[in-house]
Amino acid sequence: MRNHRSNLNPTGRGKGARFLLAIFLLAGAGAVAAADSPIRSISVARDGDTYVVNAVFFAPVPQSVAWDVLTDFDHLQGWVPNVAQSKATKREENWVIVEQRGVAKFGAASFPYVTERKIEMTMPTSIRTTQIKGSMRRVESTLQLEVEGKGTKINYHLEIVPSVLASTVMSKPFLENEVTEQFTAIVGEMTRRSPP
Repeated sequence: MRNHRSNLNPTGRGKGARFLLAIFLLAGAGAVAAADSPIRSISVARDGDTYVVNAVFFAPVPQSVAWDVLTDFDHLQGWVPNVAQSKATKREENWVIVEQRGVAKFGAASFPYVTERKIEMTMPTSIRTTQIKGSMRRVESTLQLEVEGKGTKINYHLEIVPSVLASTVMSKPFLENEVTEQFTAIVGEMTRRSPP
């Protein structure tokens, strides 16, 4: 399989910021995954209509590899479970506009989503995402990448105001499933790309 590398530049040849996995990167309060999981901690709080999520993940790969995966927009549907289509529609040196479509599912509950986001990047440590338009009322998130030993610690913060439709299916188990599935898949792709 081809090794996609990020090359952010105004010519548009780069693989833009792929944080977009975060469409539903939410989690249940206080949930902590098993020892072999990339998930170290997750907490979610609700302030009125807004869910506030803080999570910590660990990828046993160099920071450069983690960055390449998180900024590989046009291919993330190949490994992120609920994403059916993802493409960068506009690129500048430090930001990109990305459109995504998919279906979030958990058991019998599911809902389709469409989103367009502006991703601002500070290579190789920070990715900030703001929804421009989409199925949710508001989505803002940040990812911070830190070198830790031979791996990369990923700090994730999300603030989301769900739509009326999304509110009908969101629950702690739904959100826990989404964050676990998404970040497990993302770290799996990072590991696959990492040199031996």
